[in-house]
Amino acid sequence: MTEPRDPLIGQMLERWRVQGDAPAWEEVLARAGLAGQARRPGWFRRRLETPERFYAAVLLAGVVAVAAPAFAIVAHRLLSARPVPGTTTTTRVELGSGRAVELRLRSRGSPLERDSVGFRFLRTGTDQARFFRWTLNLHGLDQVAGAQITVRGRVIRLCRPCSTGGGLFVLRDGDALGLLNGRAMLSVGKVRHRVAPAAGGRLLRARRPSS
Repeated sequence: MTEPRDPLIGQMLERWRVQGDAPAWEEVLARAGLAGQARRPGWFRRRLETPERFYAAVLLAGVVAVAAPAFAIVAHRLLSARPVPGTTTTTRVELGSGRAVELRLRSRGSPLERDSVGFRFLRTGTDQARFFRWTLNLHGLDQVAGAQITVRGRVIRLCRPCSTGGGLFVLRDGDALGLLNGRAMLSVGKVRHRVAPAAGGRLLRARRPSS
């Protein structure tokens, strides 16, 4: 036999009864006095609750998208002004029968910059100079008749006769750039070989055509 329920207890339980198929948790929390502890929307979501703030956010995103290329160009130009501290060049001349001569060049001097075409001096004007330290290594032989570099009609005699060793020479203006950019010839005895372009620095921007 079921014991009759106290009317006062029924009234208290009625306050907690769930309405419908799915519980309305906000209503349940409100009845329990815990509505203030419910999870609130994030800061960004609250900021976008009004149409005015939403449109302002969209406008700001558009401004950033339009300005991004300009900022990229400015940063690109600032980076392109960084000078190249030094360059290195290695050229190997095969003489046959396992014999070879290897020329290594290291240069320092007037500041350079480098683009997709090649090196050029960072400052305009004349009297720009680069100091080239060279090293000649012989492989499979002890001596060659001579070694020299020809650039823009100028001849730089390295040694005659030559064995493993090195030295220093200076080139100015266009002669220096010609050697750095691979527009020079290395002669070892009767064998001629193009000097490899120098390495160093970063490829930053394309050079504008000279007028």
